[in-house]
This record gives sequence, C-alpha cells and structure tokens, in this order.
Amino acid sequence: MDTETTRFASDVLRDFVIRVLERAGARPDDARLVAEGLVSADLRGVHTHGVLRTEIYVNRLRQGSINASATLRTIQTRGPISHVDADAGFGIAMAARAMDLAVDLARAHGVGIVAVRNSNHCGMLAALALRPVAHDMIGVALSNADAQVAPWGARAKFLGTNPMAIAVPAGAEPPIVLDMATSVVPHSRIQAAQARGQTIPTGWAVDREGRPTEDPTEALRGALLPFGGPKGSGLSLMIDILAGLLPGALSGPDVTPLYEDLDRAQGLGHLLIALAVDTFGPPGAFAARIDALIRQVKSLPPAQGYDRVYLPGEIEHERAKEYSRSGIPLPAEVRAVLDRLAADLGMTPVQPIGQ
Repeated sequence: MDTETTRFASDVLRDFVIRVLERAGARPDDARLVAEGLVSADLRGVHTHGVLRTEIYVNRLRQGSINASATLRTIQTRGPISHVDADAGFGIAMAARAMDLAVDLARAHGVGIVAVRNSNHCGMLAALALRPVAHDMIGVALSNADAQVAPWGARAKFLGTNPMAIAVPAGAEPPIVLDMATSVVPHSRIQAAQARGQTIPTGWAVDREGRPTEDPTEALRGALLPFGGPKGSGLSLMIDILAGLLPGALSGPDVTPLYEDLDRAQGLGHLLIALAVDTFGPPGAFAARIDALIRQVKSLPPAQGYDRVYLPGEIEHERAKEYSRSGIPLPAEVRAVLDRLAADLGMTPVQPIGQ
C-alpha cells in the first residue's frame, strides 16, 4: 500500500460504500452488511480487506457473478447444525447472516454450526467471528479460497490462503481475536511488492520450478507458501475440507479467483460456529477468567526487541479505537479506487476529514 494517506470518518466511509453498492444494484440490507464488514477491516488496519474491495464487488455485481437478489436458503437443519446455500450472493452479507443463524442455534442448543456453500468472498473473518461475542459467545469462522498456495513439498498452487478466525469474549479487557491466513503472507502482499518494484523475503513464495524466490513477479507465477511448513499446509487442507468440501462448495483450483472470470460466481464455502459460554457456567465468571489470563500474559517480561506482550487482536483493537476517534487513514491507492467508483456511478466523491 502507498504510504501517503488521507483520513476519513468511519461513518462517512460506511455511508458512501452503502450508496455505491445500492447504485450498482445491491439491496439496502446487503449494502449495509457489506459496507460494515469492509469498514470494520479498515478500522482494524486490514486495508487489503477494507473498502478497497468495493470496486471488485461492484464489477462482479455488474457481471452477474454476485447475485443481487440472493437469499440465504436453508437446505437442512438438524438440531444445532444448519446447512445453507448462499445463492451466489454477497459473501460478506451471506456469511454475516449465517453467523447470526449460528447464534440463534446456540441460544437453543449451546452451540450453533452453519455450513455455507455457493458463496463469494466474505471479507475479513474477524468481523464474522466477533458477531457472537456481543451475545456472550465464542465465534469461529473458517473459509476456503481460490488456489494460491503450494501444499507442503509441492511447487504448484492448489490450496487457498484458507483463513480462520476465533473471537473470545472477555470482561474489562478487549476480546481475544485470532484472525489469520494459512499462508505465510496474503496474496495482496506479493502484489503490493510487485507494484512498488520491491523484492520479497525468502520463504514467502516459490517460482514455477519450486525454487525459493525474492522476485514478486516470479512468486505470482509460482505459488505462495504455507506458514509453518507442514503444519500450516495441513491446517489449510483441513479448512478446505471443513469449509469447502463438507458443505458442498468448490475446492482448491476449482474456486473462481476473486479478480478473474468476473461473470462466474466463486463457489466458496464457509463454516461458522457460535459457542454459548453459559453452557459451561455464568458468562461473567468466564469473562473474569479470560481477563485474568490476558493480564497474566501481558505481565510477562518482553523478549529482547519487544516493548510489550500483545494478545491476538490487541493491536487491531487499539488501532480501531484510535481510528474511530481520529479517522481511518486510507492509502492513496484506496482513495483513488473510491474516487473512480464515484465518477463511474455519477456520485459525489467521499469527503476526507477536514475537507
């Protein structure tokens, strides 16, 4: 991402994205859920999954691979488990509704599990995993993705970056939120290095011959690598099974890449889980135990080169609080995307803070 930034108020940014999506043909409820998901990513500093994605969603909507009239259709429900079809709708909106369904199931059964097929890109998974937290529940979100990663020992793309997120409610402390891809870095990091003419560290990717490369162009022709070698590779494969093959979604190389074949739905799958804390005792008591755990970890002496110990999601939580006060700093390339969308749709460009 470009280092030059301009700050935007989060509510102004959200309302602008809603208007863009509605003008492009999205229904109001879908537009709101998508905009909230994108802006939540920018608030946490995850700009690769923020409002930058609005343009590709608009392009897919125009090409018909995102179904503007999609509904979340229940295929079967058995106790706390529901199998649903996203009808090729907006992935963020459909996944949010599926997680809310998981929350409803968890209220009745202690746990809710919703497997989604026939979906599209569902954005930053932390936003989905955090939805149950407001209901004193632990949230888990898994999604498969198009093939970008070589399995351990292979040189060809087969696995997606296949992310996962887990959010745990706390009390006085912020929630613990793990949100991670199963590749060493996301695909967008390689693309950014290529655009800047920079090299990449050895260990991020291999070229088409399976050789480690520092050239981002060769990396994009080759494959990303899983984090942790065989461990990340195995975890990615299991996520593809649980989120993709289990609900009947496409898998690996069969998934349509987000930025290719825009007239064809991606066919992604998600697995969304809500776990009710009160199944195991009073939520307040659990929150107190999590607070104690957080404080114990943070009281540990930092290692050389570190000034403090962070919990998963803590940096993003602090960033979101700061950006809520002072505005979201968007890189110049993201503002350019928003200005281009405004011009294309005959809208007034979104206004930065102070202008």
